[in-house]
Amino acid sequence: MKITRLALVMVISLAVFCTAQQFEHGPYCGAPDETGVTICWLYDVVCEDVRIEYCEEDHYSSEASFDESIQISIEEEDKPSTYSIRLESLEPGTRYRYRVVATVDGVAHASRVGSFLTEPEAGTAVRFGVLADTQLQHEGTNRLELVGDAMAQDPFDFNFILHGGDLVEGSSSYYWDHWFDSFDDMLLRAPFIPVLGNHEKNHRYYYEFFTLPPGAGKHDERWWAMHYGDVVVVGLDTNVKRADEIREQQEWAREHLSGPEPHKFVIFHHPVFTSDPGSNNFYDAIYHPIFVENEVDIVFNGHSHHYEHITRDGVVYLVVGGGGANPRQTRPDHIQGSDVSIEQHYFYVRVVAGSAGIDVDTVSVAREATPEPILTPEELLDSFYLPVERTLAVATGEEEDEDQADTQSDEGIPPVEEAAVESTESPVAEEADPRAGEADKPAPEPGVNPEATSDEARPPWEYALIVIGVGVMAVAAYFIWRGRKR
Repeated sequence: MKITRLALVMVISLAVFCTAQQFEHGPYCGAPDETGVTICWLYDVVCEDVRIEYCEEDHYSSEASFDESIQISIEEEDKPSTYSIRLESLEPGTRYRYRVVATVDGVAHASRVGSFLTEPEAGTAVRFGVLADTQLQHEGTNRLELVGDAMAQDPFDFNFILHGGDLVEGSSSYYWDHWFDSFDDMLLRAPFIPVLGNHEKNHRYYYEFFTLPPGAGKHDERWWAMHYGDVVVVGLDTNVKRADEIREQQEWAREHLSGPEPHKFVIFHHPVFTSDPGSNNFYDAIYHPIFVENEVDIVFNGHSHHYEHITRDGVVYLVVGGGGANPRQTRPDHIQGSDVSIEQHYFYVRVVAGSAGIDVDTVSVAREATPEPILTPEELLDSFYLPVERTLAVATGEEEDEDQADTQSDEGIPPVEEAAVESTESPVAEEADPRAGEADKPAPEPGVNPEATSDEARPPWEYALIVIGVGVMAVAAYFIWRGRKR
């Protein structure tokens, strides 16, 4: 009897193991809209056939019964790859459950059950999560998994999840396998929508693995825009090297941020403003005027491995590089507008954009420590509220800060010159760590001379020239006086 039971347990365990192994990545979903979403997965063997089963959440039971299914024909010569299947004709503003069932050698293997929410109607609150810089932990506790599991277990009802780039450490499949293993639970919670970081290297895997909202650039996905109920989210790529691609993204941002949505968000990898001493760029000149002009609520950036809440000209910039990559320190003299700056934490952000305004919570998952990180359940690094009236106040100048006289006005801002645009290639084009050699040298705030006073302080060599000039004039005056005396 004991042997029979043992054999049964072994058979069940083997079946579970085989099923888990065959779904190498996923399933997960992306590109949600009013009536559709794309289901993605990577299977590690050729399947005889595959079907996607789905139903409205209200019709779903614990027995995993589904009302609808789509059958997918698989050609025998097809090699294992990422499948991306679009579900259409769904009900707007409705949460669905789904799973993928693959048949191999006559045996059906079912994936775990995931969920997604189609675009809600206007006036409905939109709830989403944000993280960035997941990359890789080379030893010890898997920090990526800590963040992913915390998001998966959060009772917050995510409509979608955004990622600010540097998903992986490098472009090889090894890093991607580690990433999917770390975030498999989180990916079942809601549609996942990333932007490119510098570590992805614009590799084909990024475009193969993810289905993004309508966009442009490479594969029409290098930058994108998602119009979702009362929210618009614009995703950009700050790794581009060519001036024409930057100008194209400027126009893309203007077009999609000028729509009727009351809540406007932007996400891209390299920060516009940060107290990270290793991040210097020109995005304040390239994009900030556009965001001010179009009354953007929040811009999410990564690349700097800390949390920072910065306000400039009514636009909130959040540096959210705490998804699992090794934390880095900021400079002690934080830049202008830095309301909150916190280091050494792994975290994610929750956003609720409702009819009255925007609620934001930055949720700490763990604090970096030696030898292992310390879990920080229920700790918030930051929490703030942006009322809808704030947009009107910013537009009429009621919130203008007299202390921000050195920031660029949004009135009469000329287009970015090509020379200035092309100069941005250097800080973002190379894969090497931009912090090399900069650890002990504070980075100047973009567009601001850290040595300057309100009278525009001069460098020492100018003072030296003034002193020499005064001395020469004094000597000349003396000899002229002597000559006249004679």
